Amino acid sequence: MDEDIIINDILRRLSKLEKEVQSLSSYSKLLGLKEFINTPKCDLGGNAWRLYELCQGVSNARFLDLGVRDGMSSALMSFDAKEKNNRVCGCDVDFSSFLQNGEHFVDDTYTRYQADSVTLGKYWEEPPFDLIFVDTLHTREQVLAELYFWSNHLQDNGFFVFHDSHWDHTTEGDHIGGKEWRRVDEAITEFFNLPKNVMELNSYASDDIMLHHYASDFGMTFIQVKKPDAIARFKEGIDWKEVFDLRNELNDMHFNKENPNFVDWGQDIPNIQNELVITP
Repeated sequence: MDEDIIINDILRRLSKLEKEVQSLSSYSKLLGLKEFINTPKCDLGGNAWRLYELCQGVSNARFLDLGVRDGMSSALMSFDAKEKNNRVCGCDVDFSSFLQNGEHFVDDTYTRYQADSVTLGKYWEEPPFDLIFVDTLHTREQVLAELYFWSNHLQDNGFFVFHDSHWDHTTEGDHIGGKEWRRVDEAITEFFNLPKNVMELNSYASDDIMLHHYASDFGMTFIQVKKPDAIARFKEGIDWKEVFDLRNELNDMHFNKENPNFVDWGQDIPNIQNELVITP
């Protein structure tokens, strides 16, 4: 047999074997991710795979995870990130749980930012994002303050994805520092000028946005911003002074130990990028 034919046959077999190994490795990675998502501490439920599919559908993209916690959302966004040339940034005030649970699901395409999400958004100078996942404090004021800054850093036709947008207790919000706070769904409804509360919608489209809302597993809402100039319109009609006054009150509870209502979870305050008082 001709030597070139033998060499080409060997190369063909090696290429086929390499593809099979890569396929097996990817399948093993996916099984590990599914096991991680199915752990009791993960509250994303079936909506996790909606986020996964959205991120898997793009390449050369940038994703932001606001509220990393154990790292489930970061893991979903980071799957095959290197192969797809995607970058993922994670923001949280405490990465200890992530380092114990989710870190091995990410690689060097992932960057951590130990910061208050609003403060980080105010001072962000790096490239914008194709998708911003919001899962921080479950209050109207926190989410609106995040949207005020991070909406300036969303790519054309980019997505905001909100978790905890459909709580079972629809008549009251979270209780922090002895006070009841308004809910995430109210922030989404108000900012995007929806015709009714997002919990009453399955889908909605306008010239500015495309929305899909899923009520299960505490809710997840996907909003694609179709027009860049829509951001300025979204910000109209909102009393931003009121929003930031309440955000500052909430922030003070979490980062000022002299506050009589200080919420203490052992946060490493000196190493967290945070501005106690922010004005719009």
